[in-house]
Amino acid sequence: MKKYLKLLVVTVVLSLIVAFTSLPFSADLGGFSGDSDFGGSWDSGSDWDSDWGSDYDYGYDSDSDFDLDLGSAMFLLGDGGGVSAIVILAIALFIYFRFIRSKNNTASVQTPIAPGATGVDRSTLRSIESLKQADPLFSEETVTEKLSNLYVQMQNCCTEKELEPLRPYFTDALYSQFDRQVEILRKAGQTNRIERISVLDVDLLGYTTDDANDTLYARLKTRIVDYIVDDRTGAVVSGSKTAEKFMEYEWALIRSKGTLTQANDEQKVINCPNCGAPLNINHSAKCEYCDSVITLPDFDWAISSVKGISQRTAG
Repeated sequence: MKKYLKLLVVTVVLSLIVAFTSLPFSADLGGFSGDSDFGGSWDSGSDWDSDWGSDYDYGYDSDSDFDLDLGSAMFLLGDGGGVSAIVILAIALFIYFRFIRSKNNTASVQTPIAPGATGVDRSTLRSIESLKQADPLFSEETVTEKLSNLYVQMQNCCTEKELEPLRPYFTDALYSQFDRQVEILRKAGQTNRIERISVLDVDLLGYTTDDANDTLYARLKTRIVDYIVDDRTGAVVSGSKTAEKFMEYEWALIRSKGTLTQANDEQKVINCPNCGAPLNINHSAKCEYCDSVITLPDFDWAISSVKGISQRTAG
């Protein structure tokens, strides 16, 4: 028994050493894609299981303040972040009991796939139909198309290491978190290349409302090729130029309660809340007259939380 306890201690120590000496590795914007798959089952066709579970979470949701755990820890390690003691303990206990079972000549234990983030319980949401009744100009087709285009733009901005074009579409907290990821890559002299991006499906799950905001939930299923290169040498330092990653995310989008969809939304012009000057909220995040940063929640949906539900790698 003492031998196994020593193994447990060594495992924890080694886990800490690896965690705190790791550099950023393959990670789409938000840090969800990685070298290890997570979440439920995956079919080598393009079928997606509706019951994939997970705890990869990024951003703010209505149930908790800044909720940032394993899904984004992969890049925070390079910026003074830590690794959840629960995760390390779980790894250690798994190895410990694997050896115990081996000693007893029982069947070998298959390494489990890590869980992803737990998605919202759809039964707790109001239907999209009821949202349309409250907001007659709300269009499910328009919103899903916008989210699909925004996902592609997010990954391209991550590769370019320039997030400013995304500024209107995130809450302040979420934008700051994503920007930290990109800043770590800048400091490391690395570029996260995200290629062959395809949005396979966008499903609007429903919405909730409280005294301040309406919150809309959406599931996105995508395919990407994701790897990191050294800017100086061009060498791949993590990830693969060929392996396709099939990702599932849950986005939460908020807007101020009572806000309604406006006609001709793509051409929407609003007045800067600081100086009153007119500006196109979809053209720039900054007022050209007073340099105030404008975000969407008071005018339209803004992403407040991103969760990584699943990843499956092919190739």
